[in-house]
Amino acid sequence: MPEIKIRNADFARTYADIHSVCFAHGWNESTMRQMLLMPGAVGLIAYEREKPVGIVLYAYSPEQADIVTFGILPDYRGKHVSDKLMDKSFAFLKEKGIKEIFLEVAVDNEHAIALYRRHGFEQVGRRSNYYVRGDVKTDALVMRVDL
Repeated sequence: MPEIKIRNADFARTYADIHSVCFAHGWNESTMRQMLLMPGAVGLIAYEREKPVGIVLYAYSPEQADIVTFGILPDYRGKHVSDKLMDKSFAFLKEKGIKEIFLEVAVDNEHAIALYRRHGFEQVGRRSNYYVRGDVKTDALVMRVDL
């Protein structure tokens, strides 16, 4: 079972390494450090036998949070790492007084959409051409959950 730890900007390289594997245009260490240093930012890293295997980064303000990014290394997908990471982050955010979480997810990312639905997220909107992948633009679903 993965271990989940809250990690700050000192772990920006770890966040960037995982992000770059999970996304075609991964964020670099500098970008991750800037994101993690913003007021209201919190990141969690999932570890499997002390190896970092997944990340989630939130931006939160009183009563509301947004998932900025979420990624699990390919070899660890389908092994409930994402569920454990989601559960732990929800518990942390509840302690901070967060009442709702929002996110955007590509309409063609079926696995992520299934994960979010398992955790109670519902679609509340759609953003046209939100993601740009080379010459292709893809819509995003806007999803929300009450904590």
